Amino acid sequence: MPPSLSNFNMDLLVPLHALLMERSVTKAAERVEVTQPSMSTSLAKLRRHFNEPLLVRDGRRMVLTPFAESLVQPVTEMLEAIREVVGANAAFDPTTDRRVFTVTASDYVAIVLLRPLLREIDTAYPHVQIKVAPLNHGMVDQLRRGQCDLVIWPPMIQDKELETFSSATLFTDEFVAVVDQDHPEVGDVLTADQLCTLPYVQIGGPQPTIADTVLAQLNLPLRAVAATDNFTNAACLLPGTRMVAVIQRRLFDQLGPGIGLRTVALDVPLPRLVESMYWHPRNTVDPAHRWLRERVLRLCATDLPDRPHDGTGPARGSRHDG
Repeated sequence: MPPSLSNFNMDLLVPLHALLMERSVTKAAERVEVTQPSMSTSLAKLRRHFNEPLLVRDGRRMVLTPFAESLVQPVTEMLEAIREVVGANAAFDPTTDRRVFTVTASDYVAIVLLRPLLREIDTAYPHVQIKVAPLNHGMVDQLRRGQCDLVIWPPMIQDKELETFSSATLFTDEFVAVVDQDHPEVGDVLTADQLCTLPYVQIGGPQPTIADTVLAQLNLPLRAVAATDNFTNAACLLPGTRMVAVIQRRLFDQLGPGIGLRTVALDVPLPRLVESMYWHPRNTVDPAHRWLRERVLRLCATDLPDRPHDGTGPARGSRHDG
């Protein structure tokens, strides 16, 4: 006979999910806002129920056993189904309800989009918190598991796994070459040949940047003398040097003038940058998630209007945002 639900304490379902997601008793306790001893007690009960350790030590960290790994997807889906039933008619009031959202984004997006979003939230919605996580190789899995609510990512950098999630276009930008404001060798235009002679700051992350990818496709032998994992660092490395970097214009507008940089017209064809947000389809109709997406879209429409260009880029819009 299949096991009866009466043999399982349903109060352990949330702690079980937290332990599977966080792979740490301490972090799981923080996730569900209980004490560490309380979470340890829940883990002990779960171990007795399953007759399985679930979490084991691997060096200095804890990892899931193969059996625990097999529980991740069904437990996540079960908990989401319960939440949908319980909250079927629930509303979300951001002025009074407490909610923590996790948004995974680049440093560029954090500065030009999330910073004004946080300013608005701090003023009007003091009980809402935004956790900003950096882009990483595990972000798609985190989005699937519910460890992340939104991923903001350029659809031009194709990710087949990410393409399976719901998405909406946010805003566009352009790439510009940036140098020290007193750079003696660079005028108003930077040719491809000159770009290859100057020391170049390469920017990397989970994948190469769009600009670096295009420059590589053009077989330009760039002389990379420095490498960093984000655009802000690249900009901050330039003042007082001969180095050049290619970053987004909106980021330059925020940082460049204040640290002594100037833009240079780049005589190399680079595509316009498009930024989109991605979320799990199960959160499409959730009132809190919908509110967050609406705030982001409204901010993009008012504070980040598309810059004038030749009109060839994709129009702002969305798909799967039911």
